[in-house]
Amino acid sequence: MNKKQVEEKILDFFRQKGIRIEEYSNVEKIRYLDQGWLDSFDLIDFITYLESEFEIEIPPEELQKDEFRTIEGVVDTVLRLKNNH
Repeated sequence: MNKKQVEEKILDFFRQKGIRIEEYSNVEKIRYLDQGWLDSFDLIDFITYLESEFEIEIPPEELQKDEFRTIEGVVDTVLRLKNNH
């Protein structure tokens, strides 16, 4: 699975939440929590989705990293964990 495929699956999650991704330029740089795209319950759903969709386990320390706050960072985290799996 390449970076673009991972990004599309992640963006699909946000689309299912009603976020109009197409309205944003440079979407990979958006800090989705700062934008209010997810509340705390949605964040749990998001993590569960990532783990299930990509067959990975995201350690708690990964969730604390600043990298995990952007779409691009989530994509990179998923790819790194998938490659280490």
